[in-house]
Amino acid sequence: MSVIELNANFGETVLPLPSCDICIVGSGPAGTTLAQELSNTNLRVTLLESGGMARDPRMDALDEIDNVGRPRASDQWSVRNRIVGGSSHTWGGRCGPFDAIDYEERPWVPYSGWPIDGADLEPYLARTASHLGLAFGNGYNDERFWAIANRQRPALDLDPEILIPVFWQFSRDTEEAYPYEYMRFGRHVAKRIGPNVTLVTGATVQSVQVSESEDAIRGVRFVAADGSQQVLTASVVILCCGGVENARILMNSDETKPHGVGNDHDQVGRYLMDHLRGPVATFSLPGSDALQKRFGRYNVSRHFFRAGFRLSPDIQRREQLLNCAGWLGEVLAKDDPWDALRRMAGRTPKLPQDLFHIIANSNLLVRGVKDFLGAKNGVPRKLTELDLQCMCEQVPNPDSRVTLSERRDRLGMRLPRVDWRSHSDESRTMRRMAELAVQELPKAGLPAPKLEEWVKDGAEIPATFVDVAHPTGTTRMSTEPGRGVVDANCEVHGVSGLFVQGSSVFPTAGHCNPTQMIVALAVRLADHIKMKHPYREPVPVTAHARCA
Repeated sequence: MSVIELNANFGETVLPLPSCDICIVGSGPAGTTLAQELSNTNLRVTLLESGGMARDPRMDALDEIDNVGRPRASDQWSVRNRIVGGSSHTWGGRCGPFDAIDYEERPWVPYSGWPIDGADLEPYLARTASHLGLAFGNGYNDERFWAIANRQRPALDLDPEILIPVFWQFSRDTEEAYPYEYMRFGRHVAKRIGPNVTLVTGATVQSVQVSESEDAIRGVRFVAADGSQQVLTASVVILCCGGVENARILMNSDETKPHGVGNDHDQVGRYLMDHLRGPVATFSLPGSDALQKRFGRYNVSRHFFRAGFRLSPDIQRREQLLNCAGWLGEVLAKDDPWDALRRMAGRTPKLPQDLFHIIANSNLLVRGVKDFLGAKNGVPRKLTELDLQCMCEQVPNPDSRVTLSERRDRLGMRLPRVDWRSHSDESRTMRRMAELAVQELPKAGLPAPKLEEWVKDGAEIPATFVDVAHPTGTTRMSTEPGRGVVDANCEVHGVSGLFVQGSSVFPTAGHCNPTQMIVALAVRLADHIKMKHPYREPVPVTAHARCA
């Protein structure tokens, strides 16, 4: 891999980039996965990233939005990372595939249904393991977990016709020693991308360029650190910039089309979804040990899993609910010894208090070693609160959307105007999940939680439940151009060679973090591109000069 750093010194004149076969825009999980999958082929691949190798406040400022809808995270860095590796920098590492019902057209969920199903993605989910640092790419988040973990299934458990136990896997950077680290895609990009790939940092793509006939891609226009604009010519362009930015770039591509590329049917930016997540009930800490063990962390071959539960398809259909999952939310005590031990192992201790916390809570450490090595559970933490966290998919709503603001960023690009909306079915689903937990947990011999006031009152989801960095649906998949932006292969309707990747192509959001699904779709798209662009005469790969 060669690197061109256009952001090394602001104010410098930069050299024009040579044309390429494949231009990938964005180096987060989708973009980096594509670059890895297309590595060591005869395709000339250029990976453009707006940020650099390190966080830069000048680049952070380009993520500003005009929010006119439901409250969203005030710190955009917590949900969008303009840096090599993209939003994996603030990702919590949780992985899980969609459920079969998520792909279905559900009569009670308007605009639901995918043009592909779970069977289409199974082989690609298996291949996500190496990209995400997982023990298993699929087959781990249902009853099969007990065999994988070589553990006995609990004799008394939840009724699967109401609440289905589920397991999420957490990514692991296997090249990092203790303390445990999630996969950060920018950390090892140089080692994992082949010599046919050029990474260009400091290249902020503002629009895609189409042919005179407007039915094929010809490249992208980007702004370099010195403010100069360039056009990079490419046969294939893949936007991998997240749910907000993918739509923003397409709408800003208005040189020949007043409403942007791929937007003839006014679909770009619509159906904006995220996940609503927060506490719906609380547990008493005394007497919660069995609960914490059953629905806590599991250690399988040095990989961590977390247990939880989700609404069964039966009850979703019967009560016309959305897909929703629940798990234990822990509030750590300030003197949690494992936090102190982690800081000391990472050489960032807070002395002398960390040493005191370790000594004062040594009994918890001893128990943790036994749980980790013997029972293969996660280590017990010192808590001040224990609650039931729920995360619910949203109803696809064409009026929940991203458009362009009249305000512009410092590079002259119009800001995204975000009108994110919630639906009463989301509140109803989360309240019902909490009520069912109160009803079903005692049947499994576990303590019932106490409902939050907003749940007891039948109120709407509190405004404190903001977005959780899962912007979804703004360039959704569809079989018809009038119902979405991309087809089943994630190619923009009517524009040959222009693709979009990431959760923005999801027609519905499911109950889980989208990262593993994003990576699976990226692997699938890489195979599709290699099939469409078979072997060509090798082009000598030379390292471009570093513009620094």
